Amino acid sequence: MRRCLPQAVAVCLSLVSLSALADGDPVRFSLKTPVPQPDQPTLILSADAALSGLSVALVAKEADPSLGAASGESGEFKYQSKKLGPGQKATFKLGSGKPGATHWEGMISAQVGGQLWKRPVTFDTVLTRTLQIGYDKNYVSPHLNVEKRFVELTLSAPAGRAEIEVFSDEGEKMGDGKVGFAGEAPGTWLRIPWEFSSAAPTESVVLRLSVKLFDKDGASGHINLYPWFVAVPHEDVNFDSASSDVRDSEKAKLDESLRRITTVLDRVERTLLKWSEQGVVMGAIPQPMLFVTGHTDTVGGDVDNLTLSRSRAKAIATYFRQKGFRMPIFFVGYGERAPLVKTGDNVDQAKNRRADYTLTLQAPPTIAGTSWTKL
Repeated sequence: MRRCLPQAVAVCLSLVSLSALADGDPVRFSLKTPVPQPDQPTLILSADAALSGLSVALVAKEADPSLGAASGESGEFKYQSKKLGPGQKATFKLGSGKPGATHWEGMISAQVGGQLWKRPVTFDTVLTRTLQIGYDKNYVSPHLNVEKRFVELTLSAPAGRAEIEVFSDEGEKMGDGKVGFAGEAPGTWLRIPWEFSSAAPTESVVLRLSVKLFDKDGASGHINLYPWFVAVPHEDVNFDSASSDVRDSEKAKLDESLRRITTVLDRVERTLLKWSEQGVVMGAIPQPMLFVTGHTDTVGGDVDNLTLSRSRAKAIATYFRQKGFRMPIFFVGYGERAPLVKTGDNVDQAKNRRADYTLTLQAPPTIAGTSWTKL
């Protein structure tokens, strides 16, 4: 007797009578297993001749423990199809949808040319539990810290263990980690640490976290997170007092900033496209975006400085767009509310009159009372 391995994706069917697979048999068999919920293992019967009264009678039993946790399926299951012509198929979803491994024994029969044809069958199926992985959608949160090298996720079942791989925006593996859990309850924040590889370039920026979580029974779920965040170094533009106009003498600074931004974006775009072609990125490719934040010193009123900083951030974003920058651009003004150098009121501090350029795949949080505006 031959057993279907749980990692086999498609066809595997063992027969007590191997003559069922011989040439000239009226029915061919295939089996789809393992499958994740909400799908079910599927028995597929293909007719090589006209037949009627196709019937499948199966008894569910406990599977070999090597296949994983038992499903608990039991009792008799019957499936029928009235008629099949040559080349037609009958598809039967097996069981009642309980996750785990099941051993099946039974009989397949049909009327072929006015005669009864039947064969005994025995096989195994595996239905894997669908695990839901939860994460904080705000990557700037207590549940993710790239500098401290950890991410926290939740699982919809008692936790078993986790594995993580960390990749840079150049597409190279930067580090990895493993951690065991003690059956923590569903919904518990699970901390998953990693260590950077000694070979990882110091200038590399984390782009993707590939995390696989296992519950106590060995069922697994996988998630990719993209906490990519690049603060682009640049020389700040000097504006005239109370003005948001970009002076001609300052445009060279913006041109150099745009060059640096484009260099980073070209690199991450190549990596994301490669991953998409390899099937690592499923669905739409994550979209890099530029966020421009304007700041002022403490000279003037708070409301006026908010307006001025927002206008200056918009002026910079507009300049980049006019220079051909193709990615989405967002801007916001913080006024004097997030100074680089803390000062008293009405202090002319040049270091506080600045703009920040941030590249990321999702909108960073803003301070209270402000929000991003798309150019």
